[in-house]
Amino acid sequence: MLKPSLADLRAFVTVAELRSFAAAAKALHLSQPALSRRISHLEEQLGVRLFDRTTRSVDVTALGQRFREQVRGLVDDLDRSVLSLRDAAELEAGDVTIGCVFSAVHHFLPPLIRAFRERHPRVLVRIVEAGADDVLAAVKNGEADLAINYIGMQDPEIEFTPLLKERYVLACPASHPLAKRRSVKWAELADYPLARVSHASRNRLLIDQALAELPPLPRPIVEVRHVSTLLGVVEMGMGVAVVPQLALPVGPSSVVGVPLEEPAIGRTMAVLRRSGRSLSPAAAAFALLLAESGPGARTPARRKRLAG
Repeated sequence: MLKPSLADLRAFVTVAELRSFAAAAKALHLSQPALSRRISHLEEQLGVRLFDRTTRSVDVTALGQRFREQVRGLVDDLDRSVLSLRDAAELEAGDVTIGCVFSAVHHFLPPLIRAFRERHPRVLVRIVEAGADDVLAAVKNGEADLAINYIGMQDPEIEFTPLLKERYVLACPASHPLAKRRSVKWAELADYPLARVSHASRNRLLIDQALAELPPLPRPIVEVRHVSTLLGVVEMGMGVAVVPQLALPVGPSSVVGVPLEEPAIGRTMAVLRRSGRSLSPAAAAFALLLAESGPGARTPARRKRLAG
């Protein structure tokens, strides 16, 4: 059985509403013979007469009126869907969801969101801020279009495009004896109360692996799940803590970071996206902003990989 085309249905609805082939042809940018052929084709497919035509008027038959009530909503919904898709493609609407690990949110996202909003004010930006494993999962299951994370490099489902490398530093109050030092050795931490993240944090795993050959760090005074909580402990003057450099407060603060050495360890922040999946226009635009930020921003290969 043949199915009516959208063009034939739109022609029918337009004639039924305007009660004029001439007016409908003008509205649809068709010639009257072409419009008549579409209506005749639809009537043939349906096996019913939709209009009673005279030289002076066009009347919708009873079956035509019933059919109009059934298909008008369908045509209108499809037209709205097309307009919505066009707006999204032209970044006049739509949304983008960005994942980011807690410890890098304040460094990356506020300036990026501001720049994105200036370029595309009608696009909604959603943020998924979570731990590294949850952010990785958000990209893999499609909850996030892109993510800023430091794990996922070995995952075959993920494209891992490095943004920058950062060191782990010692966070301490500005008044602390170590605050003015150019660097601090890991062994020196034994002399001070220490706060640290628990094994629930991927940062803890990276640090433990890097320090596997050194004597163990002193027993902490407190253990927390998130780096942001560590900074709160330091700010209260309760102790010092090892944190990623990007997690330090932006701007003037009572907490400072001192590079740690022997060894110097760090992590690579990267943009994650699903391998082999196209980005929406909004996500591609946000990826382009990411490609333009930070070290290596002018590298054509990175811009192409992120925004492509």
